[in-house]
Amino acid sequence: MSMMNLKAGKMNKYTNEYLIEEVQRLAKRIGRTPRAKDFKHYNTASSRFGSWKNFIEAAGLPAHKARKTKTIYSRYELAKAAQEQALVLRRAPSSNEFKYTHIVYEYFSSWDEFIKFTRLKPKERILKNKKEYSPEELVTVVRVIEANLGRIPKVYEVPHGVSTAIRKQYGGWKSFLYREGFTEKAPTANKNIYKKKTLEN
Repeated sequence: MSMMNLKAGKMNKYTNEYLIEEVQRLAKRIGRTPRAKDFKHYNTASSRFGSWKNFIEAAGLPAHKARKTKTIYSRYELAKAAQEQALVLRRAPSSNEFKYTHIVYEYFSSWDEFIKFTRLKPKERILKNKKEYSPEELVTVVRVIEANLGRIPKVYEVPHGVSTAIRKQYGGWKSFLYREGFTEKAPTANKNIYKKKTLEN
């Protein structure tokens, strides 16, 4: 028997009545209408009824209520929210602490993949007054400020210790913004250096 026939046979062994009874039992157990990720026969049910929404309606369960949390439109916004929470916790948040965890799995296959995307390190503490910053920490701080302002911050809008570390590690603010993907505009030659050479000549 081919793999396709095996798969079809597995799906067909569950009747519509069985699927509906199972999701109703699950809803009673968890106290709400299950989401697709809660139901182990999600693929079969969605395929059989056309969509998860159709399946839920067929089971007589109430539709999901609109979420009251902030709407997240992209992977980048999720990362910024995690980075902001990390500064409060002084570490990367866990999946149980992050209020947008339910959205994370719409963009990432696992929590570890998401945390890696944020550039946060789960076991590393973030120190506010730390003299030495890693590139990841500098990006995290600036991303959070960017999220709060709604734009790329000016150098004077970031903490002095952070701007000092950026100048030390990247040679300048514009170089940092370009190398870390905040802007696509490459830094130009330092005008002050040009003026100094002119005066020397």
